[in-house]
Amino acid sequence: MARRKPEDIIALVDAHYDATEPLRDRMQEDHDLYRLEPYDAGEGYQSYTSNDPKTYAEKIIGWVSGAEMTVRIPHDSAEPDLRNRNDMKERFLIGIAKAADERLMRMMLPALRDQMGWYAALRGWVSGRALLAKRDDGTTYVDITPWDPMHTYWGVGPDGLDWACYKVPKTKDQILAQYNIKVDWDSAYKEDAIEVYDFYDKEVNTILIHNGSRANPLLKVVKKQTTHGAGHVPVFICPMGANPYIVALSQSNLRDTIADVGESVFNSTRDLYGKHNFIMSTLLELAARSRRQGLIVRSRDGTKTLDEDPYLEGSEISLAQNENVEPL
Repeated sequence: MARRKPEDIIALVDAHYDATEPLRDRMQEDHDLYRLEPYDAGEGYQSYTSNDPKTYAEKIIGWVSGAEMTVRIPHDSAEPDLRNRNDMKERFLIGIAKAADERLMRMMLPALRDQMGWYAALRGWVSGRALLAKRDDGTTYVDITPWDPMHTYWGVGPDGLDWACYKVPKTKDQILAQYNIKVDWDSAYKEDAIEVYDFYDKEVNTILIHNGSRANPLLKVVKKQTTHGAGHVPVFICPMGANPYIVALSQSNLRDTIADVGESVFNSTRDLYGKHNFIMSTLLELAARSRRQGLIVRSRDGTKTLDEDPYLEGSEISLAQNENVEPL
């Protein structure tokens, strides 16, 4: 298999981003719902933000994370040796999952199932890297690292994944600490956002850093193309639900239906939260107006103001002749 040039890898990822931009926009909007981005009813008006999106999503994530994991290889034969071998396979898989969790926790990350439950609920996709890797001293460790599907890019061939890439922005200090590479050029569009590409195909893995600009690209190879030995793309990417990718009839809507694949838990409710916030904000505003109704202050020259709060119990207002205060 011919190896791709670094420039070709960047072009592949950019093309896939363009094709799936509506999907990633939907993921970002769902995350804003989960983070309870404040609803803005307009300057000077009461605003209400419902906590329903977060509590609903947390309930689903809790069910997934708290479910008991069952590893079972069915026995098709009563042969004792086969049963023993299958039992050993089950123990091996349980040990793999435990080793992956221990590594993630050392990296101060949630356990594997917790992360995948979060991504499944809020992104509608799960993705990540799965390898048995070797350290510099020759010891082997389990590397099952979930990837954020919003930053995961891929290409599919006739036999499944042809390539996959995880692209995330990192600072110069992070790149120096993780890869011992000093970036001596400034990002073309943002000082603190240098894009790191972790690319896999069926044979090799390579890591690139890029300034994110298509007009004035700057590119450096952090890790040369290295054989990973898996024999396939060591990445899993899976959408939730049964909705396949439906190609739209209109050429102008070719990208629209990709946002329907791998829906999040907000599939049927995301449009309702904004309306609920609007209605509750309106009720807050009406309640505030009924509590402190607007006033008309009449005076000879129209410049009189009230020094005291007229809504406090027992308040007194001094008025001259022909001056008046009345509800608006």
